[in-house]
Amino acid sequence: MQPFIDSSQNSILVVDDDEISRSLMRAALEQDGFSVAEAEDGLEAVQLCTKKMPNLVVADVIMPRMDGFDLCRELRARPQSAHLPILMATGLDDTPSIEKAYECGATDFISKPISWLILSHRIRYMLRAARAFDELRANQQALITAKVAAEVANRSKTEFLANMSHELRTPLNAIIGFSTLMRDETLGEVPQVYRDYPGLIVESGEHLLGIINSVLDIAKTESNKMVLDRHEVEIEPIVRFSSDQVQQMANKAHVAYDVEINDNLPRLYADAPKLRQVLINLLSNAVKFTPSGGSVTLKVERDQHNGISFRVQDTGIGMEPENIKIALTPFGQVEAQFSRKYQGVGLGLPLSKKLVELHGGTLDISSVPGSGTIVTVRLPGTGHEEIAVNSRDAWRNRA
Repeated sequence: MQPFIDSSQNSILVVDDDEISRSLMRAALEQDGFSVAEAEDGLEAVQLCTKKMPNLVVADVIMPRMDGFDLCRELRARPQSAHLPILMATGLDDTPSIEKAYECGATDFISKPISWLILSHRIRYMLRAARAFDELRANQQALITAKVAAEVANRSKTEFLANMSHELRTPLNAIIGFSTLMRDETLGEVPQVYRDYPGLIVESGEHLLGIINSVLDIAKTESNKMVLDRHEVEIEPIVRFSSDQVQQMANKAHVAYDVEINDNLPRLYADAPKLRQVLINLLSNAVKFTPSGGSVTLKVERDQHNGISFRVQDTGIGMEPENIKIALTPFGQVEAQFSRKYQGVGLGLPLSKKLVELHGGTLDISSVPGSGTIVTVRLPGTGHEEIAVNSRDAWRNRA
C-alpha cells in the first residue's frame, strides 16, 4: 500500500463533515507520530484515495453527498483499496448501525465522543493487523503461484513420460521379437559361441519393457487417463495366475511361498489384468526383499465390510515406518544401497497403490526392520451373492 503523505510515517485519512472534529483528530494523531490528511465527505475521500492510498481511513458515518456506509462500499469495490483498514467513528452507537457498518466493509467501529488515547491504540493495532494480513495474502499468493507452477511441471513430466514410453516400446518390441527368434532358432541354428546371447537379450529387453510399461501406467494414473475394464471376477483364477508367475522367482531365490485362500469369497467387480498386476508387483517385491531361507505368504479372505483383503507377508529386510511414504512415491528408493543391491526403479508399490485406489480400495503397509513387511490390500465386493471357490488344494501349498 503506497504512503499518503510522508513515507516515513503511517498515513491516516480522516473523513468527517465537521471541521472541528477533523482538526481535533488531526492534532491528536499528529502528536502520536501519524501523517494525517483530511476529507469533508465520502466523495472527496474517494478522490484522494484514487491519487495516493493512505494506510488507514477514519470515517464518520453521517456526511453529505456520500456517507460513511457508501464510502466503505466504494473502497471495498476497488481492488487497490479492497483490504484498506477502515475505522468508523460516529455517535451512532445503536446495534443496527454497527451491524450495517461491518456489513458495508468497515474493519472496526469506535463511538464518539472519542478517547484520543483509545483511538491511537486502536489505529496502531489495526495497522499491525493489516500488515500481518498483507503478509499472509502475499504468502498465500506465492503458494498459489508455486502450486500452479508445480502442477504445470507435473503435467509436463507426465506427458513426457507417456510420450517417451510409447516411443521406446516400438523399437524394444522389435529387439525382443528378433532376439526371441534367434533364441528359439526359428530361422536356423545359431553358432554355439553366440547361443547364450539371444536369451540374455530377450531377458533384458523384457525387463526393460516391464519398466517402460510401469512408467506408462504411472503417467496414465497421474493424468487421470487410466481406464479400468471392470467386470465381475472370481478371485481364485487371479490368485493362481499371479502365484504361478511368482513361484519360479521364489524358487530361484530359495524363498518359501505359500497361499492361503478362504472359501466362499464374495464376487469382486474389478479389472482382472490390473488386479493380477497388483498381486504380481506385491509378491515380486516381497520375494525380492526376502533373504534366502525366508518365506512369503499370500492370504486372501473376506474382510469385515464384505469385501476382499489380500495380505502379503514376508520375512524380509523390512523398513523403518518413516520410510513407508518414500516407498510409495514413484521412483522412490528408501536407501541408495537398496537400489544397487535390489534391482528396480521404485514403481511397483506406488503403481499398485494407484491401481487399488482406482478400484475403490486401500493399500496399507506395516513393516519392522529386520523382521519383514505386511502389505494389505482391501477391495470392496459387488454386494451380490457369494460364490464358492473350489479346486484349490492342487496349488494352494505347492511352494
